[in-house]
Amino acid sequence: MSDAHNAPALKLRSTPPALAAALSFFAPLRPRLLFGLRLAASVSLALYITYYLELQNSFWAATTAAIVCQPNLGASLQKGRFRAIGTIVGGLMIVAMLAAFPQQRDALLFCLALWCGLCGVAVVLLRNFASYAAALSGITAVIIFADTLANPDTAFFLAVIRVGEICIGIASAGFVMVLTDFGAARQQLAGTLRGTAGQLRDGFLATLRQGGETPDLVAARRGLAGSLGLLHAQIDAAIGESSYLRSRAGNLQRMMDGLVGALVGWRNAGAHLTLHSESRTSIRDLLVPLLERLDPAQLDHAPRQLRQAAEEVAAQIETLPASNGAGRIALDATREVVCGFAGLADAILLLRERNSPRLAPLRRPFVVADPLPALLNGLRVFLAVLLTSAFWVVSAWPNGAFAIVFAAIGTLVFGSFGDQARTFAKDYAMGAATMVGLGGVLYFAVLPGLSTFPALLALLFLLYVPLGMLQAGSWHNVAFLGMSIAALPLLGVGNPTSYDAAAYFNLALSIVTGTVIGTLFFVLLPMVPPQHRARRLIGLSLRDFRRLPRVATAGTAARWAARLTRRAEALPPQATPEQAGSLMALLALGQAVLQLRALATDAPTGRALQHALDALAAGQVSIARDALSKAALAGAITDDPPGRQQLKARAAIDVIRDTIDLHPELLSAGAVARSPLL
Repeated sequence: MSDAHNAPALKLRSTPPALAAALSFFAPLRPRLLFGLRLAASVSLALYITYYLELQNSFWAATTAAIVCQPNLGASLQKGRFRAIGTIVGGLMIVAMLAAFPQQRDALLFCLALWCGLCGVAVVLLRNFASYAAALSGITAVIIFADTLANPDTAFFLAVIRVGEICIGIASAGFVMVLTDFGAARQQLAGTLRGTAGQLRDGFLATLRQGGETPDLVAARRGLAGSLGLLHAQIDAAIGESSYLRSRAGNLQRMMDGLVGALVGWRNAGAHLTLHSESRTSIRDLLVPLLERLDPAQLDHAPRQLRQAAEEVAAQIETLPASNGAGRIALDATREVVCGFAGLADAILLLRERNSPRLAPLRRPFVVADPLPALLNGLRVFLAVLLTSAFWVVSAWPNGAFAIVFAAIGTLVFGSFGDQARTFAKDYAMGAATMVGLGGVLYFAVLPGLSTFPALLALLFLLYVPLGMLQAGSWHNVAFLGMSIAALPLLGVGNPTSYDAAAYFNLALSIVTGTVIGTLFFVLLPMVPPQHRARRLIGLSLRDFRRLPRVATAGTAARWAARLTRRAEALPPQATPEQAGSLMALLALGQAVLQLRALATDAPTGRALQHALDALAAGQVSIARDALSKAALAGAITDDPPGRQQLKARAAIDVIRDTIDLHPELLSAGAVARSPLL
């Protein structure tokens, strides 16, 4: 046996067992330690820059760096960019309010609370980092308001200073993260895309092989639909990490559209095969061998070859004959799945290489899944800020303005976390209260003995490295985030640094009071229960389906797909499989109805078809199904000769009839309330 063969064994024997055990024990802590060092370095760099520029309230820049710095680089850079946008908007708004109400305190406080409430609505309506920008817009407004109480005439100057300090914090965190990590978001997205591609191909192939869907296959398909929101968040993080990916955002957008189309096609084919066993054999013989040529394992070592194979399979599918609507459903579904699979392969190539063609982004209509949670969150933020302001005015509390700041932070930051918002707000309040005690020890016993800036940085490293490690963990990590945010305002690391016991306790009381008030409003106005949210999403989708226009356009189809996709992403994890299936069924049903209305003409059968669709929209499912069956038997759905268009119309009729057979109670439900609040 050669020495080269013995090298690994010799290396293992050279490591002491105790050291090897210690290294294996601390190996999982290395990512958390890296984040702790990154957090401490970001805070220290921001503090150094503000000290060098001799800015008075240096802790705002350092606190910004603590908030912007996140374990994932892409998320941090993207969040920092949106934080800057939100900060500028919030600064402009508070300056405008101070100019409009220079001597009218009550009107100013009401407008401030109203602006924070509007930001609370936007926090829930918008996605990911745009939601974060909306929260920061409200928070910046209350921060500048608190700083300008002594002299409102300097509002614009202070707004510029605060915006500058926040931008220094953003730049410091971004600079440190670029030096310490790069590519984590892209690697995470690539792993998710590989897993999604494998589940899509394997699940649809199993559906064809078995001639229908089993409960496990239905659960797998609905699980993929539920992961669309996670994919959107990871795409935003990857785009924030790379300017090249940002220029190819249209490519990733088209990939997501193709994935949604593949899921709808899988659902249509699975439902039809389950209900109509007579078409199973022919479909399996034609399509299964083609799909077996696509091996998801090639995504790791040969994605370009796999992409070419998907193009060849899609071209061969186009040449296969379809003698009836059932065959057309299977062929269309297979084509959609192959195209969705190819789109996922394209996205993986985009993440690995830098030579992908740039595709223009499609115009995406702005849609709202459900307005009730957004309006409820806006009301929560409005009342929290307004009542805290009223308490400050009545009590004449010197530091009451800072209580308003932290009440706004507590309600705005966690409003978009759904069912976890109340728990997170509670942990955040506990972290802020804990930091008051720890900060008191540092403020009175440690900081007065420090006379140099390096000594201050050493203290900050000793504080923020453990906080960062705990924040990157899973045990009450929001509590340690609260400690990181509250630490610097409590320690008062300004330029110059001053020590005042009365000021410390007043500030500590205002921070704790504001965070507790914010948490209290999550108890007084709780989030909409998950099951109620799921029922509302289905009810609103059914209402929108019944309002589909008689004249279908490309914009109508795009808006319908975007709205139902957003609601599928917003469906809470506690929703039942039947509820998830109902949303996907309504998405497929709406697309089939729009397609059928576009294909139907003024021929007698076409008018009868419109009558059937109107009956379906009115909830008369029996009348609609009978009329659709007669139209399918009549055959003359369009004025064109029998061909591809007529087969598409028959396939759309089959999709509608299958949905009626599978969901009769859903489609025949009573009228949905017109108000979005009911």
